[in-house]
Amino acid sequence: MDTPADISAGITAATALLRQHGAADLGHPGGTLLAHLERVEKRLAGWGARPALRLAGLCHAFYGTDGFAESLLPLERRGELASVIGTEAEELVHFYASCDREASYGALAQPGARFRDRFTGRTSSPAPERLRDFAELTAANELDLAEVNEAIRAEHGGALLRLFTTWLPLLTDAAHRNAREVLTLRGEERQAFLHGLERGDVVTGVVSVIADFGVTFVELGGVQAMMNIPEVSWRRIDFPSDVIRVGEELAFTVLDVETEEVDGRERVSLSLKDLRPDPLRELARTRLGQAVRGTVTTGVAFGVFVRVADGVEGLLHDDDLAGRALRVGDEVDVVIAGVNVVQRRVRLTLAP
Repeated sequence: MDTPADISAGITAATALLRQHGAADLGHPGGTLLAHLERVEKRLAGWGARPALRLAGLCHAFYGTDGFAESLLPLERRGELASVIGTEAEELVHFYASCDREASYGALAQPGARFRDRFTGRTSSPAPERLRDFAELTAANELDLAEVNEAIRAEHGGALLRLFTTWLPLLTDAAHRNAREVLTLRGEERQAFLHGLERGDVVTGVVSVIADFGVTFVELGGVQAMMNIPEVSWRRIDFPSDVIRVGEELAFTVLDVETEEVDGRERVSLSLKDLRPDPLRELARTRLGQAVRGTVTTGVAFGVFVRVADGVEGLLHDDDLAGRALRVGDEVDVVIAGVNVVQRRVRLTLAP
């Protein structure tokens, strides 16, 4: 089914089969089941999906799903559907129907993701191509429901947008853009969300974009927040991607919330490191006045900086070097002579 005529004929035949098995009369959160299925196919077509995936989208509920129990055909009659839409499309329908969502959704985009078959109870690690098809079909299905059923969007939209953001490695750009269009909060809902946040709140978000200029954008579930690079880690890093990855779900602290009522712009600022132990305070608590071995990281006009713990560097001033020449990479024994946790400075001296 590679030509427009082929896919058109396939859709016509599949629609006739759906009608034959009562899809046009079966109630569904998206209207009738047939109306929902037809919209899913059109959405996939709009995203540029290949014919087999479009046909799978049109027929994805033939065997029921984890979210919609009604089945149009029992599994022992899979051949009837395959004869109409083809083997590839039917296998996608079966795979979609078999998903145990609670067991499979969370780690779907992670390497070696485990997929649980609700029909057999078995788990497997499907091929990446199969997972991409599954994610695309799932997004088309859920976005249709959210778009036509306001109650579903209001109750589940935020969670869906976070989920689809964790699936970024699996979804096409068109699918992700559409998810943001449908599920991003606007108007009064958006303002209510923003006004419900306070400095110090801990929120769960998904890394959606790591920009070239070092700012990380985080999807909170309808509102996109931002995090500057110093808030990613206590240790010095060159790029946020040294520590985090797109699609990763993490806990963050809200640093600031700016709404339109404040200065004409909206912004939620986050910190990741705020929820992690501060190595500088730990150093001050446990090693002040003690000797440690460190590594020279940088030479400056007035001395050298020495890494004395993961994420902590201190200054060994020329006056304390006693004429000793140190180069980057050298190991040196130093004493933690002073710590200022506000200015985040550590003063070192050579160990005796």
